[in-house]
Amino acid sequence: MPYELLLLSSFERAIKRLDPNEKATIKLALQALLIYFSSNNNLEEAQRIAPRFFFKQLRKPFYETGIEGRLRIVLRKDDLSFFAILAGNHDDVQRLLMRS
Repeated sequence: MPYELLLLSSFERAIKRLDPNEKATIKLALQALLIYFSSNNNLEEAQRIAPRFFFKQLRKPFYETGIEGRLRIVLRKDDLSFFAILAGNHDDVQRLLMRS
């Protein structure tokens, strides 16, 4: 059963701060993530649309995904759902992890 992806309001607020190119990158990363989930976590399938796509665990329950090293999406896992909570750079991710 594939994972469900839900976008939280904190994620949507973070996207509003991004420029149009960064928004397009986030959109592509979300598309690749959905393919990754629907293909039973097959990284090669997701990398067909975004060759530099990555998905990794930061620390439980937080995960990180993206298609470029600078811009990332932070997810929180809960059973069979992932919640997108932040879109930002490395410093934004570190601040989130320090608060959590």
